[in-house]
Amino acid sequence: MNNIITTKRLTIRPIELEDVYEIHKYASDKGITMMMFLPNESLEETLRFVEYAVNEWNKIEPDDREYVIIFNETIIVGINLGYSKDRKSCEIGWTIHKMYRNKGFSTEAANALVEYAFNTLKVEKITAHCDSKNVASENVMKKLHMKLVSDNGTRYYPQTGVTSGEYLYSISKQIYDNISLKENI
Repeated sequence: MNNIITTKRLTIRPIELEDVYEIHKYASDKGITMMMFLPNESLEETLRFVEYAVNEWNKIEPDDREYVIIFNETIIVGINLGYSKDRKSCEIGWTIHKMYRNKGFSTEAANALVEYAFNTLKVEKITAHCDSKNVASENVMKKLHMKLVSDNGTRYYPQTGVTSGEYLYSISKQIYDNISLKENI
């Protein structure tokens, strides 16, 4: 199975050990306030994450598929597809380097991975969560034609001790196929 995906502007590929320094550039950003496991305090913390992701890719059937998004030969986004226990659905999530925000990169990459998850991995549903104050991520979910399933979740940020609201969005394969058919007409 080919795990490299290309779009008009981006290459989406599995994370590699050599990516640790580029990933740390955005994973250590102290301005990240709405990600549960970021920012990373040290390069070693980022390395542990990268090692975990690479080990997942070395499995015959990874449970977690962590990708990097490359634009002009630079890693700008981390994006993930994580299977549910029954492997019938995936959760998608992303983090983007602050220099590349508000340029459509997250939407472009997430759209490509949604298509990949439905058409290659054959999942039935894709979900995504975001902090209730994270308008940018919520807008990406809406652009992916995901629908709000729940607005009463909560999330806890261990780094800051803050608890916040959380949204859950979802799209089914059937709805995705109907939207794709309409957009191709």
